[in-house]
Amino acid sequence: PNDPEVFVTHEWDITKAQEYLKRKQKESGLGLTITHLVGYCAGHALKDEPDLNGRICFGNYYPKDKVGISYLISCESGRDLGIYKVEDADKKEIEDFYKELNAGSKKLRSNKDTDHKKRGLSLSIFPTFLIEPLLFIIGYIAGAMGISMKLFGLRDNAFGTCVITSVGMLGYEHAFVPLPPYSNVPLIVTIGTIVKKPLVVENEIKIRDVINITLTLDHRYTDGARAAKVYQKFIKYLDDPVTCPKESAV
Repeated sequence: PNDPEVFVTHEWDITKAQEYLKRKQKESGLGLTITHLVGYCAGHALKDEPDLNGRICFGNYYPKDKVGISYLISCESGRDLGIYKVEDADKKEIEDFYKELNAGSKKLRSNKDTDHKKRGLSLSIFPTFLIEPLLFIIGYIAGAMGISMKLFGLRDNAFGTCVITSVGMLGYEHAFVPLPPYSNVPLIVTIGTIVKKPLVVENEIKIRDVINITLTLDHRYTDGARAAKVYQKFIKYLDDPVTCPKESAV
């Protein structure tokens, strides 16, 4: 098979996450959301799993020395998508995710992000039939080879280790997002919208707020057993954020 994609879904009971976010919002005065929490938990889940924190270049695997978590950001009223990367995500507090993502979003939406403007301009001057191969070549040089393509607005390792996208804002309960070839990331996390569902909690049926989380994994990076370790850590931190190492150390 030529397609290395593996999809995993999880029904996330966000009860404890909501309690955690309310407490953090009160302590920090910041508008912390589920989106910030997902990136925070993903960064710490990937910290000690070198198999997924790397890049594949010409068939060889090279580990990265940093964990980068990228967010896809809607721009121009949904007509465009920008990207912002939180670097050293495994060392950041959830408040850092809010501050960085808030600043990055404002920069993108006010058309002040130089790299984003370069990407849009470079694609607009090429005919449609050249865009796909061009994206693949530029993405491979920047993502797989680790060489910045500043002329095209793409830095080395521009997408980091994991990309987070939210389809919940569009009203979708869940979606299976493919791995973009030009991103060269091993993992995508997709966040669905909040829905109420009956769940069995301590042998009782209760109505809870639930979000479908979908993971898209590039199987070339690791096998199922090792990927499961990252998945289990990630879900553990999501289900109860106080178990995240950063929180436990406080």
